[in-house]
Amino acid sequence: MLSTDAIVFKQFLKDSVIYGIGGVLTRGISVLLVPLYTRLLPPTEYGMVDIVNIFGTIVGLTVALEIAQGIARYYPATHDPDARLAYSSTALWFTTGMYVLFTLSCSLSAPMLSSMLLNSPAHVEIIRIAVLSIAMSGIFRFALGQLRWALRPSVYSIVSIVAALAIIAAAGLFVLVLRMGVLGVFCAMLTGNLVGTVLALSVGRAMYRFRFDWHRCRELLHFSLPLVPSSVAVFVSLYIDRIAIKELLSLGDLGVFGVGYRVASVVGFLMLGCQAALTPLIYTNYEREDTPLQLARIFRYFVALALLICLGLAIFARDILAIFTTPAYYGAATVIPLLAPAVLLATMSIFAPGLSIAKRTASIAVISIVVAAVNTALNFSLIPVFGIRGAALSTLISASLGFVAYMVLSQRLYRVPHRWGHFVLATFSTIALGFAATSFSFGFWWDTIVRTIALLVLVFVLVQLRLISSTDMERGLERVRLVLSSARQAPKVESI
Repeated sequence: MLSTDAIVFKQFLKDSVIYGIGGVLTRGISVLLVPLYTRLLPPTEYGMVDIVNIFGTIVGLTVALEIAQGIARYYPATHDPDARLAYSSTALWFTTGMYVLFTLSCSLSAPMLSSMLLNSPAHVEIIRIAVLSIAMSGIFRFALGQLRWALRPSVYSIVSIVAALAIIAAAGLFVLVLRMGVLGVFCAMLTGNLVGTVLALSVGRAMYRFRFDWHRCRELLHFSLPLVPSSVAVFVSLYIDRIAIKELLSLGDLGVFGVGYRVASVVGFLMLGCQAALTPLIYTNYEREDTPLQLARIFRYFVALALLICLGLAIFARDILAIFTTPAYYGAATVIPLLAPAVLLATMSIFAPGLSIAKRTASIAVISIVVAAVNTALNFSLIPVFGIRGAALSTLISASLGFVAYMVLSQRLYRVPHRWGHFVLATFSTIALGFAATSFSFGFWWDTIVRTIALLVLVFVLVQLRLISSTDMERGLERVRLVLSSARQAPKVESI
């Protein structure tokens, strides 16, 4: 019979895979559409898309006052059906109301927003469609997240996939067929978000009623309001590089950097299933004695996979760009090795749950604000000297600082037995292999062989440092062998 900690670990792995399937498609849209957009949009127009998306991100962090984070904290920990219904219904109507107000106010001020964001008042139509898309995206993300807190990973993934496919299909229609340019990009986003919202609310309709509980609303906002400045600071940390590039360089440079960021964000796919599955399990099981050990084990495997993916992106960056983009975007290869680890570090606070468990949201806000200030200062200092590489370096340094701060404070409140020495050695080994594999060029095929060897060497290092267990690798290979053997031995159905 499996122990409780083994059951928790297996549940995490199962949910991670399910969430990851939907998450990869949802978050992978920006990568999947890169070949289409970079061939139909020049860097300047791609920069316009990027800057409006940045505006949409800060709207998503502020308009609904992060009430979804309050749901994340209280809904999984509450087992009373009536209380759960009150929480989810109240949060849904609050979120919807706030986005309706946002849409009305932005529609009235569209010329001003066009001048601020796109350097011209002539793009009012783009702004109005983008605002509708942003509002629908906020409601969709809430309804989709509620499926996650209700522990319905399969439904969550199906809804994510359908919404992702709707965006891809709409992009093909509006951008490729109708050649609507930037306006078509946001029409496609609006279509996908609308489809996703309708579907998420339909499958989760049992969680909602026409009901608004002021007491529950105050409770949720009491938890989430301190996270608003924290989230804004996180936004600054994540996007000040692109804002600074727009101000100090050009929209064309922003377009190139944006492509590099999207390619680097592939490493963030590793976080998708992990983050979606891990947070509810931590809040549900953090009082169990073996949970810290299981969290350490999950983190160990996560770091191993993250280092492998970061190394792969760094040494094959130019090849990836050659396949998916045009020569106008090849300059993004210089920022991908720096942005890939930065993307991961910026979201790895889920492995430092002590502050959230202890409800120290004020401390979270302080960390975020300090990191944002450091990142802002670095960007405006390094971009004039190093160009877009200065922006990537600033993002990496500040993300590293934030992760260290989260982990140090978290360990004081909820200690997890990590192997820090092994992690440091593995990180330096990855950096050394990356430099060695890209320092020389012997031609395409020899370069490919050398870089493949570098990845294999890193696997060997990770096994030696016990970040990857040789026993677990053998078990995994044995399971694959059994699955293949079963498939071969399956009885064949004769055709009629």
